[in-house]
Amino acid sequence: MKITYLDGKRLYYAFLSGAKEVIANKKELNRINLFPVADGDTGSNLTRTLSVVKSEAVKDTSLTITLNSMGEAALKGAIGNSGIIFAQFINGFKINVEHNDSINVHKFAQVVENAVNYTYQGINNPVEGTILTVMKDWALSIKNLTGKSNDFAEIMEKSLESAFDSLKRTKYQLEVLREADVVDSGAQAFVIFLEGIVKFIKKGNLKDLKVQNTVKIDSLVEEKIGKEEKIEFRYCTEAYLGNLKIEMSELKDKISDLGDSMIAAGDKDKLRIHIHTNNPPELFIRLNKYAEILDQKADDMLLQQAVKYRKKSKTAILCDSIADFPANFRDKHQIHLLPLNILVDGTNYLDKLTIDSQNFFEILDQADEFPSSAQPAVKKIEDKLNYLAENYESVIAITVSSKMSGTYDNLKKAAENVLAENKGLKIEVIDSKTNSGAEGLLVMEAAEQLETDKEFSEIVDYLRSIRENLYIYVSVSDFKYMVRGGRVSPLKGKMAGFLNLKPIISINEEGKGIAFATAFSKKGNYKKINSILQKHQQAGGIKRFAVVHGDDLVRAKRYKNSFSELLNIEAEFLEAISPIVAMNAGRGSTAVAIMEEN
Repeated sequence: MKITYLDGKRLYYAFLSGAKEVIANKKELNRINLFPVADGDTGSNLTRTLSVVKSEAVKDTSLTITLNSMGEAALKGAIGNSGIIFAQFINGFKINVEHNDSINVHKFAQVVENAVNYTYQGINNPVEGTILTVMKDWALSIKNLTGKSNDFAEIMEKSLESAFDSLKRTKYQLEVLREADVVDSGAQAFVIFLEGIVKFIKKGNLKDLKVQNTVKIDSLVEEKIGKEEKIEFRYCTEAYLGNLKIEMSELKDKISDLGDSMIAAGDKDKLRIHIHTNNPPELFIRLNKYAEILDQKADDMLLQQAVKYRKKSKTAILCDSIADFPANFRDKHQIHLLPLNILVDGTNYLDKLTIDSQNFFEILDQADEFPSSAQPAVKKIEDKLNYLAENYESVIAITVSSKMSGTYDNLKKAAENVLAENKGLKIEVIDSKTNSGAEGLLVMEAAEQLETDKEFSEIVDYLRSIRENLYIYVSVSDFKYMVRGGRVSPLKGKMAGFLNLKPIISINEEGKGIAFATAFSKKGNYKKINSILQKHQQAGGIKRFAVVHGDDLVRAKRYKNSFSELLNIEAEFLEAISPIVAMNAGRGSTAVAIMEEN
């Protein structure tokens, strides 16, 4: 059937068809992902991006109405380089349609050409041999074909041939692709997207759009590909922004020194920024000055690359960000982090990722309202577990005490949903019944257990059995944080301040926080904790201990050195507490976490 115009409904169904094919090829796109970083997530990122557009796009006869909904959904859901490039292209298409309910092939060619140019403008340093090149070559092909036909079906089918030829050339345009003898993953995804559109134009069966039939990527790919590349900037960070106060070009200048691979999609009302950086907290501090941060993410590409090329175990360890332990231990054992949320004056930060202990107290003291915290949403957890399901046979997830946070419950719900879709996968969610450094000690035990010959179930049973051996004792220096956080009434806080009380907070067997003891000075707290540790040592012995602190490194070092001598063992670590723990424990807090002998 000849098609001489494109309206909103035709675009809607064509998009669904293209998106379906990309989503069906997610795993293969992840496998061939080498540029700009071989982190194996192009397919996952595009699946997330296109799925949001699929679910939120409006099907209307008006091309403008449909495109407006697609453009906003694309910016909202876009993640990863290719995802944001797709979003920029869709928004470029939207801008250039110019309020038309339908367009012919000649107008379509102009819109596509302008959309590609708009996409290039959103990227600081466009690299040829990628999805950009294929988009550009495809747009040129459409422009050349419009003089020969006014039929969308014919033009789309013939222009697909040009896109495919351009795709094959990408393996010779970038050294990393040439060495691996593969095409660019993002470019491959765009061609698959076009193939889906052409398939729908030919068959036009709406029922097919509801079925996720996996199509096989053309065999341009060898079974084993790529090599591990050096990553200069560790985190793939993204921000979804609203109400930008300055020009987009000015914003890009203000953050360009923080990393590379910067892409911007959208306009001043709604904007998606992508950049690879080693300092996500600084990035989001700057962004917060110039726009409203609607959503954010920071993916650890170093960990993703390690999992892809040198995975240590068939079992993944996942812990929430309240578990305090050294970052180098996390790297060595490839431990995955699930960040909780911290809401500060309307901006939601990701604990330990986009806000850290180095700048937290300054942010806290300047906040108009005391921050609040929240567990990660079930959907966010599902995204994390689905990634792990693609790379591991089993997952051990360790959470902060379920009596302190809903993280455990949400993780259980997410695990049930993911297990229903992944037969053979095993996920065990363990309530640590503690927090901070004590939870960190449990995570360390889990990592070390994976290095033994024990079975998955045996390790899980062991971890559950040692929870009762974990203790933490927190010396709180200032009641004002507990008062502002609602943990202590203002009257009690005022009285405690007047009496110069210094409480020791602990956690009981049920996982609830309790006031364990009280002194009238920091020195008095030290003596009481010293006495407590001696009793543990006499009762059954202490296997390991750690010290954590809230911006009081000097006192924390004294604790570490003194208790190492007392217990005749070295501390496992000395670390700053996570921002969420710091909200309640406050500046100057110092804690000792111990694990008794089993």
